[in-house]
Amino acid sequence: MINDVTDIKLRNLKDILNVVRFQDGLTKKYIAGTTNLSFSTVSNLCNDLKVIGVLSDEKQAILSIGRTPHTLSFNYRDYCTICIDLQLENTLRYAILDLRNTVLCKDTVDISDKTTVLEIGMCAKQLIDASVSKYGLREKKIIGVGVSVPAVYDLLDGKLVNSSVRIFEDAPLKKDFQRVFQLPVYVDNIVNFYALSVHTKFSYVSNIVCMDISQGVGVGVIAEGNLVRGKNGYGSEVAHIPIGDTHRRCQFCGGFGCVETELSMAGILDTYSPGGRSGPLLIQWEEFVECLQTNPQLAHTVAERVGRLAGKLATILINLFDPELFFIGGYIAELPAPIEPYILEEIDLRCSRSRERGLKIQCDKNDTENIFIGISDTIYKGWNPTEK
Repeated sequence: MINDVTDIKLRNLKDILNVVRFQDGLTKKYIAGTTNLSFSTVSNLCNDLKVIGVLSDEKQAILSIGRTPHTLSFNYRDYCTICIDLQLENTLRYAILDLRNTVLCKDTVDISDKTTVLEIGMCAKQLIDASVSKYGLREKKIIGVGVSVPAVYDLLDGKLVNSSVRIFEDAPLKKDFQRVFQLPVYVDNIVNFYALSVHTKFSYVSNIVCMDISQGVGVGVIAEGNLVRGKNGYGSEVAHIPIGDTHRRCQFCGGFGCVETELSMAGILDTYSPGGRSGPLLIQWEEFVECLQTNPQLAHTVAERVGRLAGKLATILINLFDPELFFIGGYIAELPAPIEPYILEEIDLRCSRSRERGLKIQCDKNDTENIFIGISDTIYKGWNPTEK
């Protein structure tokens, strides 16, 4: 919401930066035409951005006689974002990106010895400080930290709820990470970052649903160009929709048939590797996928069950939100047997009209860089370039 002249100026500044963010060598005239701002407004704001070092300009080389125009470029290399992915229990992934979403460095570490969110934050800070030094990034200005979690971020009390990882339940993660990093911190469910990343790529599409099946089952929804959050931040929460096995009790809510109990990585492992599990979830999953590659019959059984259940959940979401694009991603994309045919069969059974009218379904490969881009874009959108 625009409240005063300061808000209007910031909005106009960001409109200009959005134009130059991925393009170099633009004139003020071009920027004015693209943003629908007056030339004088663009000129004044670009001058402000040059003074603080966000933009730079150079004379355009032309052969005609007359005034030589200046072209503007965004000094995106001077800034960076810290992106932290905590979607898997006992695993921390992090990356540092510049403001054109180029990954400057990244790593994955085991954090099974950490017992509190504050400890995880302190560990992340040490790792990132070491990477900043190792890769010569000290001269870059860090504009914020983003953290993806397998939980809902409660907008009212700032705590995590409905998490598939016990350590995060009711944790004030944002507050703890701000205390550690002393920077703006953005916390959200991993699939909301996923949805924002997809919307950045498909900016011309206004209605998108993204479903991620990994540590938990999460859904991010872009409706008419906006991320659906709801009053408390619980918008599009689907983990406890009771369409799963009615004989399986959910360890979190105590009910039976919650879709996440069966469709998550842990749920799949519990179903098809019932001999007891130990060790980091990611290692267990990798071993399970490797086992499936040598057992085509079991791989087909898993793919059909997972695909049909994911398809039933997809039909609920398609009927609720009527999207133009539906993305399905996460670690289930690593299953060796294809799940897409079973998902599409369920969707065609219950949502045939949506498909006939152009609904596109895409099963994405599991790519953490997409999550990092979504996190980085969120930090960028919250960035005020005039703040010191």
